[in-house]
Amino acid sequence: MECPVCHNMMADKLIKHFQEWEGRNVIFENVPAEVCSVCGETLLTGEVVDKINETLWSMPKSLRKETVDIYKLSCIT
Repeated sequence: MECPVCHNMMADKLIKHFQEWEGRNVIFENVPAEVCSVCGETLLTGEVVDKINETLWSMPKSLRKETVDIYKLSCIT
């Protein structure tokens, strides 16, 4: 498939998809996507988006919880 942004070739990959949902940060692993090797544009199929939404709406018990570091970036003026 051709990248809609830079017109280079995209490749099938399994990615981590980060999503904020109702104030929670959710990570989906092994998400099938088309990823451009040049600009990094990432495309998900409608079927994958539907599955992500279905999972978010039902919010089953998560696979695991991870701790992440959060930093506040000072404004650059």
